[in-house]
Amino acid sequence: MSNDRHTPPQELERMDAAVRTSGVGVWLNPLPLGDLVWNDNTKAHFHLPPNARPTIELFYERLHEEDRERVREGVERSVQNGQLFDEVYRTVAPDGGHKWIHAVGRASVDADGRPLRFDGITLDITEQVTAQQRLREFADTAPAMLWVTEPDGVCSFLSRGWTLFTGQPETAGLGFGWLEMVHPRERPAAAAAFRDANSRQVDFAVEHRLRRPDGSWRWVIDAGRPRYAPDGEFLGFVGSVTDIHDRRLAEDALRRSGNRYRRLLDSIDQGFCVAEILLDEQGRPRDYRFIETNEVFERQTGLHNPLGRTARELVPQLEDFWVQVYGEVALTGQSHRFSQGSHAMGRWFDVFATPIGEPHEHHVAILFQDVSHRVESEQRMRESRERYRAFVANSTEGIWRMEFDPPVETSATVQEQVQAVLRSGRFAECNEVFARMYGLDSPADVIGHGLELAMDPADPRVQAYLHALVESGYRANDVESAERDREGRPLWFANSLSGVIEGGRLVRAWGTQRDITDRKRVEAALMEADRRKDEFLATLAHELRNPLAPIRSSAELMRLTAPHDDLLQRHTDIIGRQVEHLARMIDDLMDVSRISRGRLELRLAPVDLRDVVHAAVENAQTELQAGGHPLALDLPEEPLHLQGDDVRLVQVVLNLLTNAVRYSAPGRPIGLSVRREDGQAVLSVRDQGLGIAADQLPRVFELFYQGGASPERAGGGLGIGLSLVQRLAQLHGGSVEARSAGLGEGSEFVVRLPLSTGTAPTVVNAAPRPAPPQRRRVLIVDDNRDAADTLAEVMEMLGYQVDTAYDGVEGLSRAEALRPQVAVLDLGMPRLDGFGTCRALRETEWGQAMAVVALSGWGQAADVERATQAGFDAHMVKPVSPDALAETIERLLSGSAR
Repeated sequence: MSNDRHTPPQELERMDAAVRTSGVGVWLNPLPLGDLVWNDNTKAHFHLPPNARPTIELFYERLHEEDRERVREGVERSVQNGQLFDEVYRTVAPDGGHKWIHAVGRASVDADGRPLRFDGITLDITEQVTAQQRLREFADTAPAMLWVTEPDGVCSFLSRGWTLFTGQPETAGLGFGWLEMVHPRERPAAAAAFRDANSRQVDFAVEHRLRRPDGSWRWVIDAGRPRYAPDGEFLGFVGSVTDIHDRRLAEDALRRSGNRYRRLLDSIDQGFCVAEILLDEQGRPRDYRFIETNEVFERQTGLHNPLGRTARELVPQLEDFWVQVYGEVALTGQSHRFSQGSHAMGRWFDVFATPIGEPHEHHVAILFQDVSHRVESEQRMRESRERYRAFVANSTEGIWRMEFDPPVETSATVQEQVQAVLRSGRFAECNEVFARMYGLDSPADVIGHGLELAMDPADPRVQAYLHALVESGYRANDVESAERDREGRPLWFANSLSGVIEGGRLVRAWGTQRDITDRKRVEAALMEADRRKDEFLATLAHELRNPLAPIRSSAELMRLTAPHDDLLQRHTDIIGRQVEHLARMIDDLMDVSRISRGRLELRLAPVDLRDVVHAAVENAQTELQAGGHPLALDLPEEPLHLQGDDVRLVQVVLNLLTNAVRYSAPGRPIGLSVRREDGQAVLSVRDQGLGIAADQLPRVFELFYQGGASPERAGGGLGIGLSLVQRLAQLHGGSVEARSAGLGEGSEFVVRLPLSTGTAPTVVNAAPRPAPPQRRRVLIVDDNRDAADTLAEVMEMLGYQVDTAYDGVEGLSRAEALRPQVAVLDLGMPRLDGFGTCRALRETEWGQAMAVVALSGWGQAADVERATQAGFDAHMVKPVSPDALAETIERLLSGSAR
């Protein structure tokens, strides 16, 4: 059917005139489809000249074979069902060229609903598709994951890198589907950050974790920037997602390093500082403030008292280079290594700068070495053939070169290579610094010698060093070695070296070394100081207990002499309680040492756990009120009796409460509950604070571990509280468990303690002491006269016949004269201590049956064992209760103890 029969020429001409210049193709096709009516633009879209007569067969012929069937089905649906025809397809020219066409049309029907015509338009979208393809190719090959959003925040484009990284198809990630791949803990914050940036049309960057195809999680940084039309209309965002997992792990490790980090900084011989980058209103670096430095910093820079001050405040003429390069490190998160001189400071530095802490903090860690002398030397000798020699001669480190003749076969076993290195290695060159390190006069004293000059091959540390060197492929960086000087004195060096391997054989090696002998001595001194610390604590506890003994005895004496004086009785009770409290405080002073040695002693007695909780809550009131933490207390009405040390149990509950306060934001509630469950008392302390990551839960009870928290977040704690809680719970036959849904989800600590199976004891008033069956003869020997005399007076009021002596020699003399039934000996006495006095008593015939009691401020297990070996029948720790001493004497004399 021709064009002339179905469409008047005038109509077609008017139509063509209207759209000719627009490039829009128009088609008015009668049904059934046969000959087609197209304007010139439509014909051009199908690579046809204006005088061509298109047909339905030609239409399908010119379609790309991959699009043909899809388009055919679309045409049939539209003609048969009246559906909209909206397809994008490719047309192919006879020479193979093709165009991308977007066609839209619909069938028109008569009054009876029969289709009459199939009309529509076509648009050539080749340029747009080509541009999109190029964009897609660029995005898919970019090293980062690229994305595009629309003004309403809906994601409309994701590069192929997204699917490769997450395993999520692009179609699933469009819209807001990408949020499904964000870790649930960071998802709300990521969504909020994006929506806020979208509403304000500002740049943003947020860090969170993404799920990988294997189910693991990796940290990424998602950064975006708004895009605008030429007229300023906001079009949405374009951005990228970059994998920063390794960097985050390194940052976390750095935060956990804590004390090790500080010790390292103070031990290195390079300058170190942490700087906070200060930005102007446009977000550009304008200065930086020093917030941390090591001891070498001032020596390397010449800047004094830098903490809290800015670089431009310390050096007003400081070059802008330093601000910009450190600012770039902070803002980009990229480390930078460089050498640069400062005319304002008059120095040259080797610098390594790296971001540290959270990105928003803009902190940069700077490790540097003042290399001014080296740079000046290099500049002066640049034109000289002796440049290398001058550098070696002026180096502050020992530098050497060793040749191996014959070369060492690297295919040999490790031990064979070690032997070959020792046998064939000879120093061929070194600087004077290297020679002086060994007490030698010049490099000539080194040249020609092997490693035996400085190392003992039989030393296991030397063997281990050489084995590690071989296994590393003859590469080392700051590896420590134990050596000796010409006089045999021990030396320690930090070595960096590189071996030259040719044809599988080690032919030579170059290296540098720094003398770290002083540092190693400091480390050894620190270990010795730690040992002395334990000794000091034990001695301090002993010395503090000694004056408490006469105080306690005096209080007891006043109580016995005036039993009806209520005021005196009340004050003697106060003195007694405070002495007991001081004694317990002295014991607590030893806790850290006891924990490290795994030794804690309990004083068990029947207790009601509810009383323990009330005492702990009372002690924690200051911390709870300071932080504004409401405490929800849930205790049972019935008693919960168990055998325990009430002071230690209070310490357990108090430590858990203070831990909850320390890791909770101000105002957050804390819950404490106690219940009975399966013969156990279950105590729970819950908070809504910082929470605990899953990988940290197994470590929270380690001594000195603080869960990766910074010192500020840790609230100044030393990391011993939870370890002590666990140890005390275990010593009571119980356990403690830490629970948390993760960071930001709060935490719960559950302590389980076995309940007593018997009935609770009835508390009764103490009955008057019965008089001893006979007046026992007791000798008290103590160089502290107040302690000896007051204890003797109390014991006499209890019915004993008491005599005193004030050192071991006098005590032996009095014992021989009096032949007492009991000797109470202080252990730490002049002339002859308590151990020697006891041994001397046991060597006499009359002293073998005597009951001998040790009285001392030393209360550790080793002290008790030593007293037993010396012949003592009992060991009691000052300040001793006269009642307890009397009970011990009667028990020993009754024969139950020996």
